[in-house]
Amino acid sequence: MDRSSKLRNLKFAQGMLRELRQRTEADGEKLLTYLIDMAYLEASDRVRANWSQDGDVDEDTGQVQRRAAQG
Repeated sequence: MDRSSKLRNLKFAQGMLRELRQRTEADGEKLLTYLIDMAYLEASDRVRANWSQDGDVDEDTGQVQRRAAQG
């Protein structure tokens, strides 16, 4: 799988997990909310790691700063 597809899939999973977390929290499902939150954080870390392969990630904002092309 190419990096673009992987990033797109990770972002999709991240979005779905965020929505699931909101729903389970609203229903008062504390343990399930916690477990989904852990999965969401893992997906977020992987998205950030994937981005950081292309540029540096600002630790405060999470924004990617592209590296200048070498050559």
